[in-house]
Amino acid sequence: MTDNIDTVVTGITNAKVLAVADRVVREFQLAAEKVAAHHSEPAKYPMPSGSTAMEHLMSSRFKALPEGTRKKAADRVVTELKNAPGRAKKLDDLAKVDLRSTASVEAQVRKLPFPAKLKFPADELRKAPVAKAAVGTAEQRAAAAAVPLRKLELRLHQVKCVEETNELFKDEISLGGTAVDESGDADKISSFRVKSFHTGGVQTYTPPRRLVWFSLTEGPVQFPKSYFVTLVLAEVDQGGFSSFVDGLIDKVRDAITAALGNAIGSQLPGGPGGPIAVLISEAIDYVVGKIFSFLKVVWQDDIFQPITVRTTTQSLTSRWAGRSDSPERTVTFRGHGGKYQLVYDWRMFS
Repeated sequence: MTDNIDTVVTGITNAKVLAVADRVVREFQLAAEKVAAHHSEPAKYPMPSGSTAMEHLMSSRFKALPEGTRKKAADRVVTELKNAPGRAKKLDDLAKVDLRSTASVEAQVRKLPFPAKLKFPADELRKAPVAKAAVGTAEQRAAAAAVPLRKLELRLHQVKCVEETNELFKDEISLGGTAVDESGDADKISSFRVKSFHTGGVQTYTPPRRLVWFSLTEGPVQFPKSYFVTLVLAEVDQGGFSSFVDGLIDKVRDAITAALGNAIGSQLPGGPGGPIAVLISEAIDYVVGKIFSFLKVVWQDDIFQPITVRTTTQSLTSRWAGRSDSPERTVTFRGHGGKYQLVYDWRMFS
């Protein structure tokens, strides 16, 4: 019997999906630039009407920055906008988006022809990403086969402050996130306070704290089934950061789904589950990471980047080397001059 797999998501395994995701990244970068340019020259770079555009989401984060940081970001972007040849090369077809327009970036992108070089057959999305799995011993397989387990949970064991942030007082740390099941359905993990930290501080959960659980028997998707959780660590003083990340993930998911539909020339085939759900989840993690990197450089917004973890269960009787719980894993968050480590595991149960 093949063992379950658990990993930290670090990229997109499909090159064609990666190319599409890079175009989505550029779309969000344009929205971030529009917000900064508007801060400097609001009449020249007007915000779109309404409250649901990418620019409005980005603006909610931009307003949380100190005024001096916002001004420097605005000046940096306005200078960059004058480099038309360089931007044309960097943005490719999205160089046609006009940040001086009252139309939102996403509305303008929708009107552009989808690049032919990014199109590919729908069958490409049915290719399951390859992941390595160990094979248990005969004794482990026999023990696992004896008890079918129908539920899966992600558990938090510990949060450690390796180095506190550059805030003046103690770090008030919270944790939340988003969970995606085998069908691609997403649910929010409500943010909760971990504790106040100084360097070296540790919060240990005994027993481990459940962050989210999944049913392994619901839905039409057949085994193997993959599950994703995006972990969002925040300093409470960051001002609505968790809500910003939740909104960003939703926006990115919509943009990725639409872009992949344009790439294959139709709706995504065979429903959202299986290999397609895996590719979309990988793409969301990739795009969000690229957006955070962009904001750090252009806005000087050094926030904790979310981390996405994944497990793939092979059956109701598969295990991690014969155990119902995975090995404990550690992920590291960096931001605001600080460094935090989070220890978690996955567990199947009845």
